Amino acid sequence: MGDQAIPLNEAGERQARACAEILSCTPITGIFTSPVLRAVQTAEIVCGPHEVPLQRLAGLSEIGVGHWINRYWKDFADDPAKRDWYAQPDLARPSGGETLREVQHRAVAAVEAVMKCPQDSPYVFVSHGDVIRAILAHYLHLDLAVTRHARIDHASVSGLELIDHAAQLLFLNHRPGLDRLL
Repeated sequence: MGDQAIPLNEAGERQARACAEILSCTPITGIFTSPVLRAVQTAEIVCGPHEVPLQRLAGLSEIGVGHWINRYWKDFADDPAKRDWYAQPDLARPSGGETLREVQHRAVAAVEAVMKCPQDSPYVFVSHGDVIRAILAHYLHLDLAVTRHARIDHASVSGLELIDHAAQLLFLNHRPGLDRLL
C-alpha cells in the first residue's frame, strides 16, 4: 500500500472504532497522525471521544517503498533490497524508496518535536507498522532487524513511557477483543 490514498475499508473502520473504545477512558493531550489517508481516518475515529487537537506529521508517514508501489512481493524476488528487507532493514532500500533507518530518523524527530511541549496526559501517535517498530527500536535501544519480529497489527495500541532519556515499554500490540493468546 505504501503512502497511497487508500481509505479504510469496513473492517478497518471497525478496528479503528474498537481502538477508540480502548482509548476512550484515557485522558489524552493530543493526537498526531501520519498524513496517509487510512491513518488520518483512524486518527479521526480515535479522536472522537476526546476534545483534543488532531495534527498530521509528515515524519509519521508510511515507509517509502519507491518502485515497489502497486506491485506484488513475488514480483521482485530477485531484488537485492527484498532479500535484505528482513535481515538488514536499516540498509535495504527499494529503488526510489527509503531505508528503515531513514524512517526511524524522521519518525523519532517527529516524536521528539511533539514531546518538547508540556503535557498533562499521554499523546497518541497514529502511524504504520514499520514506523512504529522503528520508533520502538530507537527508544528501547533495539536493533532494527530484531524489531522486524515484533507483530504490529492494524489498529493495535502500543505504549511507551518516556521519562527524561529513558523509556519503558508499557504494552505492545494490544488489540481490542483479544480474548485468547493465539
